[in-house]
Parts: sequence; C-alpha cells; structure tokens
Amino acid sequence: MARRPTTVEIDEGILDALRRAASEDGRAEDEVVEEALRRYFGLRGLGVLDDIAEAQAAQGITLSDDEAMALAVSEVRAARAERARRASA
Repeated sequence: MARRPTTVEIDEGILDALRRAASEDGRAEDEVVEEALRRYFGLRGLGVLDDIAEAQAAQGITLSDDEAMALAVSEVRAARAERARRASA
C-alpha cells in the first residue's frame, strides 16, 4: 500500500499524548496515528486476516476466506481463554 505525507492540525494535548505513547512503545508517531485510524475505521481485523494470508502464502499454505476467518476466530478464543485463566489465577 502506498504511503504519502500529509498535514493535519491537532490539539496540542493530543499531540503530546501521541508523542509519549510512541516513545513508550518504541514506535514512530506515524505508526501510532495510522493504527489509531485503522481502529477508528474498523480496519484492524481485516489487516490481521491479510497478515495471516501473507504469512501462509510465504510458506506455501493457502486458505479460503472462510478457513482464514475460522483460524482468526480460533486464535481470538484462545487468547480470551488464556486471559480468563490468568485473571482467575
């Protein structure tokens, strides 16, 4: 996907929070902004499926959209179960 520079006006308090978050996470500010926008527009889940498909294609594995979705759902359920297990421990 092509990237291009842009300019936006943003509240100074939000900009300060962006800079702190990026610094604490060891990430570039533009990465944090892009992730926030993806989450806002609900695109994060689609990116996860694309990442899975790309990783599997690199290994010669191909999945249908339904199979990829089932895998993603399975991973989410496993993560939730692990989180619940840790919370009850």
